[in-house]
Amino acid sequence: MAGIGFELKRLFDKDGLVNKFKAFSYSSLVTIGPMLACIMLVLVVQVIMIKKNIDFMDRELFIACTVYAFTFSYIFSNLLTMFITRTVSDFIYMGYIDALLPSFYGSIIVNYAVGGIPAILFLWMIGLPFALKVALFILFMILVTIWNMNIFISAMKNFRFISYAFVTGSIVAVLLVMAVVYFMDYEDIITKIIFAMDIGFAVTAGMLLVQIERFFRTGRAMPSFSFFAYLRKYPSLIVIGTLNAIGLYSHQFVQWYGSAGEWVGGYFRMAPEYDIAVFYSFISALPTMILFTVALETAFYPQFKAYYSAILSRGSMLEIDNSKRSIYQVIAQQLSIIMGVQLFFSLMAIAMGIRFLPIIGFSSAQIDVYNILVMGFYTYIIFNVIMLILLYFDDRKGVLALSAAFLVLNTFLTIISVALSEQGFSFFIASFITLLLALARLIYLLRNLNYYTFSAQPLIAKEYDNRYTRMLERSRED
Repeated sequence: MAGIGFELKRLFDKDGLVNKFKAFSYSSLVTIGPMLACIMLVLVVQVIMIKKNIDFMDRELFIACTVYAFTFSYIFSNLLTMFITRTVSDFIYMGYIDALLPSFYGSIIVNYAVGGIPAILFLWMIGLPFALKVALFILFMILVTIWNMNIFISAMKNFRFISYAFVTGSIVAVLLVMAVVYFMDYEDIITKIIFAMDIGFAVTAGMLLVQIERFFRTGRAMPSFSFFAYLRKYPSLIVIGTLNAIGLYSHQFVQWYGSAGEWVGGYFRMAPEYDIAVFYSFISALPTMILFTVALETAFYPQFKAYYSAILSRGSMLEIDNSKRSIYQVIAQQLSIIMGVQLFFSLMAIAMGIRFLPIIGFSSAQIDVYNILVMGFYTYIIFNVIMLILLYFDDRKGVLALSAAFLVLNTFLTIISVALSEQGFSFFIASFITLLLALARLIYLLRNLNYYTFSAQPLIAKEYDNRYTRMLERSRED
């Protein structure tokens, strides 16, 4: 997120409410654009279908299709997200600019293979109409593409265009869905609606692709898999990304095969009432994702940089200790702000959910589950923020252990929860326990920051040599 950090810092340094609003708006679109677009589209389409009295089974099938596309596109693309993010950051820092665009296309190819093959096998085995299979596969692949694009658009500064891309795609999708529902017959209505969403997301992806091409194109040929240069250097980031993605959804997977689970449309295993509660409760966590980008990228990074600059420039121990104290202060301050603001939004989400969710068919039991999940996502998102801070200090071992702990706790506690016919509380408990563990790890790391910086590093830096690293070095020399 280095690119957006510099641009947001510039905007926040300017006076005036308009510039502050711009910074939050740009951060929102870059940080949560794909999530927000998908969630809001599903919400709007659901409201439209209810108002037009679309058959309940068709609405359930629509939810199943979108939940599967959204969930599994996120999981498969997240396998490489942290690794690619770190690699892109290193490429920018090391001056390997020519390798960025080829790495973008190479990572998309890998994600298509990793996600596309299982998707094809799944769709081939189920008995949905062929047209619906095609529409669903296209939606899945476009979402995989946009998740991958999200890594690279964070390094671009044309945030206005990025905003237009997400807004334009969403508007196109909503208008096409309305055209389908209001002006076409209801035969194969779900297929038509998903094709309409495909077009909307494709518009967004196409606009972003044009901008990525313009921004990263250098005219110099490099291998599409240049990012493999650091595969042996950061393998733990791939494991962390995998554990995080599966851990986030493991409670749903367990619920699918519990007493609340059922087959939707004959082919999708789901726990519909629980899944839709998860879907909407997740919205409550979005403010923290924005605040982390704005607050920590603009307030924390300068102190982080000052500390390591003092070390690299051979500053005195007094200067280093002062920089370290500044890091303590900014982390404590920004975490307190984020936790307070997120708590406010979580309580607002609970209040608004009680008032408005019954309009789209939520039962009182679903609202109870939703309320618990909102607080679960509150603790989860703060836990996630702390993990990202730990990764700033390259504490990959600590983050790997925390990610594994969350996956195990979330899965195990949900199994117990299903046996007791409870929903939602297991996710909250798992998130809360791992939040406490993450806080303990962060405190330990900050107290021993000088040790980790000076003593915990190898005396001789290990070189990872392969044909991709050699090509990168040659490109920089030329």
